[in-house]
Amino acid sequence: MGTYETESGAALSASSKAVAIEVLVHGAESRARLAQRMGLSPATLTRLVRPLVEAGVLVESDAVRTPGRGRSFLPLDVAPGKYRFIGLKLTEQTIYAVVTDVRSRVLAQESVPLHSLRVADVVASVEQVVSGLRARSPQQVTAVGLTVGGTVEAGEVVADSPFLHWHDVPLRSLVSEALGLPVHMDNDVVGLTQAQHWFGHGRGYSSFALLTVGAGVGYGLVINDVMVPTMVNPVSHYPVDPLGPLCPLGHRGCMTALLSSGAITTAVSVAHGRSIDYDEVLDMAQAGDAAATRVVRDAGRALGRAASAITALTGVSRIILSGEGVHLVDVASSSVEEGRTEYDPDGAMRAELIVRPMDFIEWARGAAVIAIQEEFPGTAGSAESASTDPEAARSLE
Repeated sequence: MGTYETESGAALSASSKAVAIEVLVHGAESRARLAQRMGLSPATLTRLVRPLVEAGVLVESDAVRTPGRGRSFLPLDVAPGKYRFIGLKLTEQTIYAVVTDVRSRVLAQESVPLHSLRVADVVASVEQVVSGLRARSPQQVTAVGLTVGGTVEAGEVVADSPFLHWHDVPLRSLVSEALGLPVHMDNDVVGLTQAQHWFGHGRGYSSFALLTVGAGVGYGLVINDVMVPTMVNPVSHYPVDPLGPLCPLGHRGCMTALLSSGAITTAVSVAHGRSIDYDEVLDMAQAGDAAATRVVRDAGRALGRAASAITALTGVSRIILSGEGVHLVDVASSSVEEGRTEYDPDGAMRAELIVRPMDFIEWARGAAVIAIQEEFPGTAGSAESASTDPEAARSLE
């Protein structure tokens, strides 16, 4: 078991950290219920909670009286104003930024256009956005989370971002140096998945998947409460129709070729001989335009097949569909269902589909969650293991 330091410098065991995260994710709870849920004895929980309370990580909230003649108790909760985080989502055209509390509730937000994709210019724009948000925040900012579309290596380097046109950019260190704050970076779908896991539609599900459609196709997977690494390119080029169109990499009928907003708008634009944007394609399909209807139906069927494959390969019981292009599901719901049932007619392996449109501010919130997960309840302390209660160690390993 490792140790962690609170802002006051007091060391926290990994077991105490697990207790703090349990309260953070699931809300205020009595000591008795918390011990029961975590499989700990009351005495063990008391030992683990004491340093959290002393450090101000957990506080006793207002008294709650149990029904009947039961006595009142003071639930434990996270300190509401102790932490502040900034989340940043970078797109090709815009920086989306939020300030959140420790439960990722958005307290302030901002979006600023990017006029240049030169790395130095982007870092300067990030610094300007964060400086403005820090100036307006009454609390000190704990850390910054940063997400981009593309491959992020070891939380440090943007190895490849087709949207930003970057390769091997050490972005995290550049931003951290410019801001003078801890910065944590990851892929944008990872951030969105983790936000759903701790604070969204995946909370309470030990296993679920997130599938996003829009400019690209994204896939996040949580199994037994652990985020499973998923590579962007193999997933987005997963084949769903052997007779489908080609993607830019020459794959026939992959998810990118059928589901990305660019592929959908290009196909309909070619059919009509003019440029047509994504929302107009969906409107045309709803109005019965033959070309738009065919393209949207094919995309819906591909999405259904992808969802069916995810369920069959992972066994998850819930798939969250999101992304800026997810309104496709509203227009092509029957085609999505057709794709889901094509290879699973009896529904034996059919996961629950949760359709949740999320704008880019929500993606920025996901970036903040990347920082929350790294920083709460305190920064990493000594590399040496702390002595922890044996029962707690067995229960929380």
